[in-house]
Amino acid sequence: MSNRRHADGQAMTVDDARKTDETTAPVVPIPRLAIVLGNVGRALILGGILTFLFVGFQLWGTDIHEARSQDELRTDMDERFDAAADVLDELLAEPTPEDADEPDETIGDDARAVDGTDDAEETDVPLQPTTPSTLPGGHDPDVLALLFPEEGDAIARLEIPSIEVDKIAVRGVLVADLRKGPGHYSQTPLPGNSGNASIAGHRTTYGAPFNRIDELVSGDEITVTSVQGEFTYRVMDPLVAYADHLEQIDGIGEGHIIVHPNAGWVLENFGDDRLTLTACHPKLSSRQRIIVAAELVTEVVALPEWVIEAQAERESETITIADEAQPSTEDIADAAADQSGTETALDTDVTEEPRTSPADLDEGLNGEQDAIPGAVMWMLAGLVFWYGSGWIGRRMTNGQIGRLVFRFTGLVPAIFCLWFSFEMIDRALPAG
Repeated sequence: MSNRRHADGQAMTVDDARKTDETTAPVVPIPRLAIVLGNVGRALILGGILTFLFVGFQLWGTDIHEARSQDELRTDMDERFDAAADVLDELLAEPTPEDADEPDETIGDDARAVDGTDDAEETDVPLQPTTPSTLPGGHDPDVLALLFPEEGDAIARLEIPSIEVDKIAVRGVLVADLRKGPGHYSQTPLPGNSGNASIAGHRTTYGAPFNRIDELVSGDEITVTSVQGEFTYRVMDPLVAYADHLEQIDGIGEGHIIVHPNAGWVLENFGDDRLTLTACHPKLSSRQRIIVAAELVTEVVALPEWVIEAQAERESETITIADEAQPSTEDIADAAADQSGTETALDTDVTEEPRTSPADLDEGLNGEQDAIPGAVMWMLAGLVFWYGSGWIGRRMTNGQIGRLVFRFTGLVPAIFCLWFSFEMIDRALPAG
């Protein structure tokens, strides 16, 4: 092998020759396929990380959200109990026809006889007042809200000692409602009232109030406490509770049944006084529904007719059917009187909350598809913050510390965006 020499004529060593070959060797371009595969690999790794983070959000992040909501609901429930203790007796007192229609004229006549004047207002004997809060046409919304709170507000305390459940239930079963705790189907009677009061809950997320609902057996007690009192239910034998619907049941356990998600008949009135608990089945899936029925063993309570009429009137102001407001019970009565020529009394069931629409077993448990676009936008925003901060860091500084500072600056808003994206993804997915 001939010796290689430097430009000045001196002989080159082997190491010098190797270094020269390395510096003068042409740069081989990376194949396009390798670039594509590299990007795909990084995308898969990112997808795996995001999936792992979302699972963590569902298992722990949703519990944080529910726990915070439960703290607020307990405070709200305590305030509701305190307010009800002062006014509940008067609230549920059935007004007599004399009190509802006109003041006590006897007192006024006696007053006129005493002083010889026709002006009752000048006497010291007051007339019997008409209380607007106890009349269907002039009820006090604040007082009525003790019994019928707004959707998502606390309505009762639910306790199931055998499966360690102690939660505040809210009114309503929309996705946002069930993220706070168990939700009462507002189309069904209030707990403790006659009929089938029904409550839904999650099994794996947002506190998982009904995680162990499948462990309930016949005879287990369930306590529901509302402003109307404390009511005790006992889990029924499913073969007895649903004796007339056995052909519609997919599975039967010791204290529960399994049905299809469209089995709304489980929320209907069975002619007894019961509590129905509903949740998705199996866990982490919404393919079916698990149902537990419990019979009321304490004394049933009833709402006065004026409360039923007042609530129906209040709801008719906001509910529309075919772009027209739903008529109130008084409007229906007037229409019936016009048709017959005489006044017609409505046959109103005073033991149940008025139903504005059939209860939907799948409501709130099947997800909200309109949340998907928002989830995508928040996710993209998070990725922009993360990769954008890295891109800016590489161009603004050559130091490793400076690049890490830029990365951390973008990490904070990226986490913020991912949290909202996960919340909206959770809203879009069926309950598990």
